[in-house]
Amino acid sequence: MSDDDEDQVRELLSGELGRCTGDDTFTVAEFAGDTATVFEVYRDEHGTPAAVRWEYACDEDGALRVGQPDRWSEAMADPELFYRRVSPRFIVRTPHQLPDGLRDLLPGPGRQVRSYTCPTSLKELLRAAVREDPIPLGYELAVLMRVPAGRTGAGRLFLTGLPLFRPGETQGRQESIRVRCEPTDDEGTAFVVVTREPRPDLPRHAQRLRPLQAQAAIVPPGTYDLTAVLTRPGRVRFDGLPARLADCDRSWDDLKRLVPDQLSAQVSAHLVCLIELCDGDERLQERVYRMEELIKSAQAEGAALRVSVVAYGAHGVAWKVRDRPPEIRAWAVSGNQAIKALGGLVGRTPDKREYQGAAQLECALRLVRERLATTNAGRPAIVTAGGRAAHPPGLDTRRQIIPCPDWVDGRLELSRLRALPGITFGAIRDPGCEGRLWDQLGEHAVASADDAVDMESFAADLGLRMAAQTVPFPVFEQ
Repeated sequence: MSDDDEDQVRELLSGELGRCTGDDTFTVAEFAGDTATVFEVYRDEHGTPAAVRWEYACDEDGALRVGQPDRWSEAMADPELFYRRVSPRFIVRTPHQLPDGLRDLLPGPGRQVRSYTCPTSLKELLRAAVREDPIPLGYELAVLMRVPAGRTGAGRLFLTGLPLFRPGETQGRQESIRVRCEPTDDEGTAFVVVTREPRPDLPRHAQRLRPLQAQAAIVPPGTYDLTAVLTRPGRVRFDGLPARLADCDRSWDDLKRLVPDQLSAQVSAHLVCLIELCDGDERLQERVYRMEELIKSAQAEGAALRVSVVAYGAHGVAWKVRDRPPEIRAWAVSGNQAIKALGGLVGRTPDKREYQGAAQLECALRLVRERLATTNAGRPAIVTAGGRAAHPPGLDTRRQIIPCPDWVDGRLELSRLRALPGITFGAIRDPGCEGRLWDQLGEHAVASADDAVDMESFAADLGLRMAAQTVPFPVFEQ
């Protein structure tokens, strides 16, 4: 046994793979322990090397036992037939003593076939050779493109391949691509690596795409810069997605049937969650829970959704009580990030000295109005969860509520917000909550924090549940 044998086997396998094209096949054999294994190596329709394996074991007396008849069973029982029919390019054998049935199959004088003694199994050596084999066909990512303006059918979608790797490239090669994922159904977006049917008599666009690797993930709508890595022939890894790719459950034919004629206009929405922090942690948890339900329902259809979280409490008017302004805990983030921000509000210990008659709702509305003026994250929908009245801009002698320390007028701020195009308002109200301002805050949808809420209907009333188109592939804009 020597390292030279293993090196020679590696070189021989690489050479044989290089000569194996089209429908060619070749066989190699391994004698290890008490088992003879025949590997028949071929290339699939993508040019990726593959192998069919047959195993034959020796009995206790060391004779090779052939069970159910198969392609090579008759030849395995006769050395002459073995070399004539199986015709292995070479044999890899274990360095240990072989039983009689396998020693009889080793090449003797006059045989052109050589045997090599290797500590590494032929299976592993073959895998290594396959990993290093150059790909014979180009790899592409299946994407959707639009027919360019000025051509017949402009704007319509067609399925094609975005080149990733050229013929002759090997493992480790990387390419960067930019694609866009559209809102789609709960099966997610499919990232399918394809090859083209090698038909030189046809132009490239007419060559049939053939799926090589199909994976999918539920990816938030948006544009992504991906890195495609050729890990081995037949396998590509995509880095740069916010979700992990897994095997696609849909067939290639199903995916093609789902391609829409055109991309429908998706109106993005910006859900702004105003949440009151007053009245203890138990009440706050109810408000947080309802907001989380709303976010999950709003993003269930896959429409483009951004979410903001604004927390407000009571004005600090008592001696040595700091007046903390409303706080933006998240702005124009994903639904999952917003839910995480809401969870961070729970566990608050209320200050017994806080003002009980109202909350800084008017200041929260002003903060949202000012921030929306500098943000374009989609059509706004403002949902307020709470129950206390807003501070008036001046002393309210009827209700005995002190004015806002900054003299902010909540009704004026709300009227300015209502002037924004397409804006909707929803309210999740505490029991006993009333007042003109709260009626306007629940103009399009209203619910109670203590009662069961049909959040699908609530979200739909706010225009947050628009059925998404099924767009099974990423989109590439030329």
